[in-house]
Amino acid sequence: MSWLDFLEQTALAVTILWALAFAATAALRRSPAALRHFIWTVALGASVLLPAAALRPPARSTAALAGASPTVITIHAAPAHVRAPAPPPPRRIPANWPLFLWLAGFTAIAGRFLLGAARASWMTGCANEFPSAQNQADRLARALGIRRKLRVLSCAAAPIPMTWGIFRPVVLLPADAAAWPAARLTAVLLHELTHVRRLDLVAQAIGQLACCLYWFHPLAWLAAARLRREREAACDDAVLLRGIPAPEYAGHLMELARSLAAARRARSDAPAMAEAGDLEARVRALLDRRRPRGPLSRRAALAVTIAAAACLLPLTLRTAHAQSARGSLSGTVQDPSGAFVPFCHVAARNLDGQNEEITRANAAGQYSFASIPAGRYSLEFRTPGFKARIQQAVVAAGAQAQSNALLEIGGLTESVTVTAAKPLTAPAPRASGAAPQRIRVGGNVQMCRLITQVRPIYPFDAQQEGVQGAVLIHAIISKTGELLSANVANTDVDPRLAKAALDAVNQWKYQPTLLNGHPVEVLTDIDVTFELN
Repeated sequence: MSWLDFLEQTALAVTILWALAFAATAALRRSPAALRHFIWTVALGASVLLPAAALRPPARSTAALAGASPTVITIHAAPAHVRAPAPPPPRRIPANWPLFLWLAGFTAIAGRFLLGAARASWMTGCANEFPSAQNQADRLARALGIRRKLRVLSCAAAPIPMTWGIFRPVVLLPADAAAWPAARLTAVLLHELTHVRRLDLVAQAIGQLACCLYWFHPLAWLAAARLRREREAACDDAVLLRGIPAPEYAGHLMELARSLAAARRARSDAPAMAEAGDLEARVRALLDRRRPRGPLSRRAALAVTIAAAACLLPLTLRTAHAQSARGSLSGTVQDPSGAFVPFCHVAARNLDGQNEEITRANAAGQYSFASIPAGRYSLEFRTPGFKARIQQAVVAAGAQAQSNALLEIGGLTESVTVTAAKPLTAPAPRASGAAPQRIRVGGNVQMCRLITQVRPIYPFDAQQEGVQGAVLIHAIISKTGELLSANVANTDVDPRLAKAALDAVNQWKYQPTLLNGHPVEVLTDIDVTFELN
């Protein structure tokens, strides 16, 4: 499977996965925010795992599995005198451009997140200790069951409270936090310590990785935004469960939002308490007394995990099946001397399906179909100066098939019409000949050219008897330009016409065909028509 096909199949699978997550969270809109946040964490985590689970290593070719070289079955190799268009220049766009494009987007998005992480680390490094807040945070951490050692720091570059660090968490407070009322400081510390207890930075990293992998997918960004919104709502619920009144907490949130609006320059990827994007919805949720605010239970977490696994398994199998149901086909095109034929037109028609693929060999005579449905294919190779070749190849699911083509030099067809008057007419016999039909070729084949043509003479007795007919002569143009083994192919022609045609044709001279600069023998068909005016 090509990178483009794999991206398409994976994007379709995660679209289904995220659509189910949107439907589930919409159905559970009256449930605790912690449950909805966990659903989005699992959904985004499953989308991150899906490519690794569905991606299979390239399979060996069918021939390698069988322990023998691939079998190529030739159906026929009929001459084809086609004026093919001039070969196009080699493609400048690489075949795996989807991978390069995806990598460019991945790098840009990952760089944006890394810059935010670097800023958060820089703010942590230049922050100052906050002893009074540290003592209160230690008491709240023990009450919340947080065993990890955490620090509370004050930083002028942090306009609002935020949390950073997984193994060594840090709570960053603005420089003016020392002047806050005790109630606001308690509410802020409870909110930020809930982030630490819930490992929200891990969930955020999963969402950011999903955005990096699927930067081209709008639902990835919508899902990450829903993850952030439910994360803050879950922490708000935890603060209210600790006994802080909802109107008081909403007032603190509004004050912090104002400070954020006054200092928009801060950019980091740490969970911030008062992000203004969903402030109105958060305040409404805080003041809604009917909204459940319980924490995530183990039973609910287990149920969500099982449901996600049940959804992920068929999607993974579907993506893997779509990958394995296709294969690749490649090979080389050579002439009788063993040299490679560049820019040969290759058409592959699926004998077991409806698809038909077309490509051209490159300058080195190599062609490739990177990802095509499995099945039996009829391959047709055409290039100026050579006979068309048709052969079969089998593309197995998930395998790399190979089918090399050996082209034969195309023959030359000559057509001559010998005319004479009908009986009892005076004009003397005359003959006219048509110029040889040549094929314009380029590259390593130079077709033969007729340089001496002796016109056949209409036999007088056959003319008087009104005998007409066409003589088809098969012959070989030798390396020296002479005709060899000339013989009449049709048996229903008058022997006198056949002899007259052979007598004239045997005197013809050609400039021989050159293959890679060396003369070679080629077949030719000569059609001599005797007709009466």
